[in-house]
Amino acid sequence: MGDRVRNRCRRFEPGLLAGFVAWALLQHTAFSEAPASALPEAVDDNLFAALRDHSPFSRTLFLSESIVLSGRAWIDDRPVVTLIDTEEPRAFSVSEIPSETGWKLIELAGSQDIETCIATIAVEGGEVIRIRYNEERIKSASQRLHFAAKKRSQIVHAKTASTGNRSGSHGHGVPPERVNQLKRISQTDLPEGYNPGAGRNSEESHNLHQGYVNRRMGGMSDRQRGLVSQMWKQQQAVNPSMPNRGAAFVKIMEHVANNEPR
Repeated sequence: MGDRVRNRCRRFEPGLLAGFVAWALLQHTAFSEAPASALPEAVDDNLFAALRDHSPFSRTLFLSESIVLSGRAWIDDRPVVTLIDTEEPRAFSVSEIPSETGWKLIELAGSQDIETCIATIAVEGGEVIRIRYNEERIKSASQRLHFAAKKRSQIVHAKTASTGNRSGSHGHGVPPERVNQLKRISQTDLPEGYNPGAGRNSEESHNLHQGYVNRRMGGMSDRQRGLVSQMWKQQQAVNPSMPNRGAAFVKIMEHVANNEPR
């Protein structure tokens, strides 16, 4: 009888030992590893950086439907296109050099006839759009641009006249020292690289002027660009009927670029 009990115990000893070892390992794992939290991890703001910097909700969703091609020219053998945003409206130029807003001309196809031209442009955020000429939409947007410019001019004149009446500065509100400075600037020569008269028609002349301005302003600091804008408004207030507004603006721009600190 005693031998049978001892034999039975010998048979169970290996199984009991293995079970004990497994239980010990489970206990060690349970106490050594911290339990995972059931709560979701916090969201990092950096995950939304691209959406915040290039939000599709800060502009028209379908740019190719709201923007039309209004002109094209070649400056130093490089194409430049003039576009009109029919939603705002506003006119601006785009070239192979990225603008401040990140727009860049990739291709200008069918350039022999503007009515068949297609401008392929990369905009901010990496989107690529194709812009075409549309005469009817250009006429409508041009009228809106004219009325908007006229309204801004009336507001500027009203403000400067009001300020001038209070300060006794001949009705335009511009300090005498700035008036004298603007007069001296208007008597300077135009820069050699500025030659809108080389355009074969008014459209090309405009594009040559705008291309030069875009390149020059693009190399200025924010402070200099702000000073150009301020001095140009003052020039319009002092001389609202100046004969060549484009040349007058370029002279102010050149003065600031060459003489004012960045």
